Amino acid sequence: MKDGKNFCKECGHSNLYHLNTWLEELSSYFLPQLKLPRQIETVFDVMLEKIFTIPKIARFRTDFTASDIQLRSSCFIKEMRKRGAVCYAMQSVFGYTNHFKIEVGGKTFRFETLPIAKFVNKYTTKIVDDKELAKHRCKKGGFPVADGRSFWFWQKRKAVQFGREMGFPLVVKPRGGSVSRHVTTNIQDDTQLEKAIRHAISYSPTFIVEKFIPDTSVYRATVIDFDFVACVQQVPANIVGDGISTIRGLIDKKNNDPHRGESHQKQFTLYKIVENETTKKLLAPKGYTNNTVLKKGEILYLQKDPFLKLGGDLVEVTPIVHKDNLKLFSDLARFFDIHLTGIDFLAQNIALSWKNQPCAILELNSAPCIELHHFPSSGTPTNPAKALADMFFQYYL
Repeated sequence: MKDGKNFCKECGHSNLYHLNTWLEELSSYFLPQLKLPRQIETVFDVMLEKIFTIPKIARFRTDFTASDIQLRSSCFIKEMRKRGAVCYAMQSVFGYTNHFKIEVGGKTFRFETLPIAKFVNKYTTKIVDDKELAKHRCKKGGFPVADGRSFWFWQKRKAVQFGREMGFPLVVKPRGGSVSRHVTTNIQDDTQLEKAIRHAISYSPTFIVEKFIPDTSVYRATVIDFDFVACVQQVPANIVGDGISTIRGLIDKKNNDPHRGESHQKQFTLYKIVENETTKKLLAPKGYTNNTVLKKGEILYLQKDPFLKLGGDLVEVTPIVHKDNLKLFSDLARFFDIHLTGIDFLAQNIALSWKNQPCAILELNSAPCIELHHFPSSGTPTNPAKALADMFFQYYL
């Protein structure tokens, strides 16, 4: 049941999935992430593959579709097939996994989600994907970040006291995870803070309390091999009046766009607009109802957060990114020595230098959602999958 009390709409899974996220987080903190030589890592990958394929718990298939796997993986595989590669996805008894195998140039390569060429990186991906470690390293490199710190689930009172002393508004988010799962923004008081902490703890044993930077937009930059940079702006769910249609009609029209799906469907980047209490609170001060006709060109926001899962838009803004910001993203990737990364960046205007406006690096991700740039709601799409395929041929072959 997608609407049951035991289903998490943010994660798109049963609440039992949170047990998995807890275990993953705990193991990442207490088990060392070793940086093995490439040859040894390949041996381990082959051994792991045989453990699952020999007893037929899983098998590799070439006839998978875009709806079977994550869209970021699908974009990359589509590009590799253009270059003659044979691509396999692992299917277990529970469905398709994020494990892939590619045959090209007479050789076989294995990877999870995306080929990140971690064997040429100086550090492990933990320093990138752990939001607390990434924040500390950003500070060390002189990059702009939002003030804040992490806490364990038993430190709720300490976290509330810290937030109160730092001052509202605040943001609470899991220390691990991605795609804005269990994140609460613009927290204004103790009650909201305590609720946000409980929300984050349901997903992760550790969480971060940090300053909320108002009047800014969320941008996602993808950096590949340090030099390729693409950037999209995330915009809260909205409709634009045409002087004829009602609010209800405009919402239905946008939700009927074939490029928008349900939040659990893997083959989509954009999702249907979610209408909830936040929507009602945004409409009430204006005296708007579902039958209100918006003026032509009037923008009505239906959510306060720019999360895609709530029906947000993606605007491809790469052509207008200020050169200082492009350099900031490239320099950040070089500082972390990671050849593939996604960077969540807060700023008022991406066309202005980061040096002249309030801004912050929110987090990094070692397996970024490259599909955001391929399928924006507006703007000219870019092609990070091609840049990633170029990187694959440079470092893997």
